[in-house]
Formats: sequence, C-alpha cells, structure tokens
Amino acid sequence: MARLVVLRGGRSMERDVSLATGRRVAHALQRLGHEVHELDLEERLTETLVELSPDAAFVCLHGIGGEDGTVQALLEALGIPYTGSGPHASVRCSDKDYAKRLLISAGLPTPPFRTFTRRAMREMGAAAALEPAASGLGYPLAVKPCREGSGLGLSRVEGAEALPDAVYEAFGYDTKILLERWVEGTEIAVPILEPPGEPPRALGLVEIRPPEGAYYDFQAKYTPGATDFAIPAEIPPEDAARVEETALTAYRTLGCSSFARVDLVLEGETPWVLDVKTIPGFTETSTLPLAAEAAGLDFDELVATILETALEQEVAAKL
Repeated sequence: MARLVVLRGGRSMERDVSLATGRRVAHALQRLGHEVHELDLEERLTETLVELSPDAAFVCLHGIGGEDGTVQALLEALGIPYTGSGPHASVRCSDKDYAKRLLISAGLPTPPFRTFTRRAMREMGAAAALEPAASGLGYPLAVKPCREGSGLGLSRVEGAEALPDAVYEAFGYDTKILLERWVEGTEIAVPILEPPGEPPRALGLVEIRPPEGAYYDFQAKYTPGATDFAIPAEIPPEDAARVEETALTAYRTLGCSSFARVDLVLEGETPWVLDVKTIPGFTETSTLPLAAEAAGLDFDELVATILETALEQEVAAKL
C-alpha cells in the first residue's frame, strides 16, 4: 500500500472536470488498497505535501496551473514522484501555439493557423490583422484559446461577420488565441499508454460523433449521451495505421511520457493533429478510459498502470 495524493480542482476554467476526474481516480486508488488524500490546489498545497510526504502524486489537473508544468515542477522540487509528463512536455502541450510549431518542425500535419495575443491587440493594433488572417486561412475556421482544453471558448466561424464575437469569446478564456483552418473529416481521439519498461502504444482509435449539426465542444464532451463513440474508429485499415503512427509520433515529438491523448481529424488521407493532452480526463464520458476498457483494461487496471509508472520512474528523469 502506498500513501498517495490526488491533485484535483485548481483555478482553471476546467476545474469542474478536474474535480470529477480526481474523484473517480481517488475511488479507484482506494479500491486498489492505497491510502489516498485528495488535495485541491486552492488549499495550502506545498505545506500539506510536505506534511504528508506521499509516495507519489496522481495529477488530475486540467488547464493553466495544473497541466502547464507548474505543479510538475513543484513536485520535482519536493522530490515527489508523479503521474504523467514532466514540466517541459507539459509546457509544450499546454500551449497549442507552441505545440503546433513543434509538430510542423517535425513534419507532422496540423491545420494552418494564426496566433493573436491580448497584448498585441491592445498595444499594437493587432485587431486590424484579424480579418486578413482569417481570409488567408479561409472560412470556416476555428477560434480557440491557446491554453484551455475541453472545448472551452471554441467557436466555429462561418464568415467575417461572426469573427469579432468568436475572438471576444476566446479571449475570455486566455490571453492568447488561435485562428485555425477548420478541417472537415472524421474526428478521432488516440489515447496513448506507456506502461513501465514498455514503448508507448495506442489503446485504440476512438471515433467521435457529435450530434448532427454540432461540433465537439464542452457540452458535447461532458453531457452523457450527447456524443456517440465508435471504438475502434470505423475507418479503413490503412487510414487507421496512418492515424496511429501520426499520434505516436506527435506523442514522442512533444516529449510526453506515461500517458496522453492525441486529437486528430482525418481529412481524406491526411490525419491533421489538433491537440495533445498530457492529462486527459478520466470521467465517465472521457475517451481514455473508454478506449482502455475496449482494449480489455478496466478502469482500476488503467489507474494502477499509470501509478506504477510514476512509482518506478526517477523524478529527475522527467523532462
């Protein structure tokens, strides 16, 4: 039995999702026989961690403060092993602008995009560049925050008249946003697991089917029954192999470890990488546990495998 802390909550816009993930993981760890302490980032986290001196931390945080390397660096400073990727990979993946530039450098397909910051809008008049950038990318396009997940602040923009409202919405979630060409095709999530001493592997390809006329936003992600999933994705074998290889290459390129989820859209023969989440959700509707179950790994086994990776990994070895 290990003394464990489950870190959940925090101050990001994804707080409620993190609480749900953390609660479900904590219950699994208790069923596995561990001593479990659930900690919210709003508490006196560092002092509590020092007092508890846990054997490991299971990180169930999403968004800014929890998925961007901040808490990972703190845990390393305290010498506490933890689940998931290290600070460097967390920084890379938590910022879509940064991640997409690294993917492009590695020759991986990601939709064309333009980046805008609130500071540039205020101090450099960057608002005048919004419409030229959008026209260059072509409509429809996605407007999204760079450093939030779960579809928060995401808008599909069909034309110039809707662009200002979408930009305003995205800036409500982050100080940096993306305009990105909207890719039409089959949306696929690829949960990846890297057990101790083994190479990373795709647990399966999860085809995401939002309600007709809708897209995979926050509501579609977390409303039970709102979205249908096909596991495995119903695509030709050669396309499936291409999607899986692209996802694993993205995982390695960004330096991920232990587990992650790569989100793609298959357009024709091209698997466009949209996002890489270093701490995907563990809720009832999250694709990682759904794919694990389809692969024959129940929820408790999934949690145990991820914990084992943390316990066996040297803290100083994480990047």
